Amino acid sequence: MHAHRLSLIASVALLTACAGGDGERGDDTTFTTTTPTTGEDTGDPMVCVPGAQSSCACPGGGDGVQACNAEGTGLGECECGGVSDSADSTGPSGTTAEPTTGEPDPCGDLTCAEDETCNSCPEDCGECVPCTSAPSCEGALIPPVIDMHADALDDIQMGYVPPEEALAKIAAIVEEGGPGLRVVIAALDAPADDEHPFVAAVRAAFDAHPNAAGALRRQLARVGIEDPATYRVANPEPRPAIEHADAARLAAEPGVQHGGMQQPCENPRLRIRVARIDVPEEDDDFLNDEIYCVIAAEGSESSELRLTPITPALDEGDGHDFALGEGVVWGQQDLSAPKGNLALTYNCIESEDPATYNGLFDAIGDAAMQAGGVAGDSGWIFDAVGVVSNLLPGVLGLDGDDQLFNASQIIPEDMHLSLTQGAYWEVHRHGTNLNSDWDWHLRMEIWGCHDNGQ
Repeated sequence: MHAHRLSLIASVALLTACAGGDGERGDDTTFTTTTPTTGEDTGDPMVCVPGAQSSCACPGGGDGVQACNAEGTGLGECECGGVSDSADSTGPSGTTAEPTTGEPDPCGDLTCAEDETCNSCPEDCGECVPCTSAPSCEGALIPPVIDMHADALDDIQMGYVPPEEALAKIAAIVEEGGPGLRVVIAALDAPADDEHPFVAAVRAAFDAHPNAAGALRRQLARVGIEDPATYRVANPEPRPAIEHADAARLAAEPGVQHGGMQQPCENPRLRIRVARIDVPEEDDDFLNDEIYCVIAAEGSESSELRLTPITPALDEGDGHDFALGEGVVWGQQDLSAPKGNLALTYNCIESEDPATYNGLFDAIGDAAMQAGGVAGDSGWIFDAVGVVSNLLPGVLGLDGDDQLFNASQIIPEDMHLSLTQGAYWEVHRHGTNLNSDWDWHLRMEIWGCHDNGQ
């Protein structure tokens, strides 16, 4: 009984000492524990009250709980929501705690990572700044009226230019040495591992039209560019990746948002369709013209291909409006961001036999499937660029109909935002086929949105 009282008094003294803190006792005071039954000194310093709990920091943020051991000589493992920070620790009930990965949740760590944006993690990247220059993508629909003429995109069939004038224009372009010329000359050279996808697209066009490519080589040679490879080394074309020096400069610019933060009006999403074809002069004067088009669109990360249905027979002065589902050439599944310049290639063909059209449809479908394309309603989508450029020449070579209309153009990235409001342009081609003149016009329409638009 006497020993029990001594033990009880010692325990009360210890509790009082812990509650009092350093302000009530000198720094050189040392407490010792006693055994409950004998009151004998164990010699271990007591640092906490047995069973008392205190908060502790958990890996990845947040607070946990750790308890003082039965002897008062130290704290147990930090329990974080039932998970210990040690694989060998046991929980309060004696069960083994599950190990933690120790990796913080990427969203909520106050750092805007590369794979985070203001949309996916506003906690780290901040609230999205609305893009007031483009409509919102929420419930985005085709504008009821598209009457803004993007005449800069009109692709009119050029008239005759005297050789001396054409040579003077080429010489001026060569002297300027802009990025457009560099891409063209790079396309005349052999492929390079790190070249821009548009170089490969232009090279494919040259391969499909060797006579035009040969004429261009001859004209370039007349103004001093005899070897495209030599010119390319001295005047490299734009590359897909940002050079290290440019990246360092961008990082040092004040006010520029980096990491995963999305710029207010970055990467607008677009949809493009062929809306109408007009025939001021038909090719087939007897049966009139039944026309279908194969139109390809290539962005910086994906590409799409559309085969339109055959039009009714169009007499001189007639036209045909394509339904929305029949004519979308970019954004077939949903409005899509090109994330760079958008290249369009047009091939329109006068149908002689529906069986030829059906054979072309099957050939494109088979080639698209082998290339990993996603098939839609007379359209295909690819998650890579360059696929369409490689696919088209082969399948069009199987088409026995009159391939009359061929054109290509690039819609510059810096125009995309303004085009989200809705615009149209025209692509014209005319010529002579088997002593018969023909003249066809395409009306193209574009509209779009932005995920942060208002």
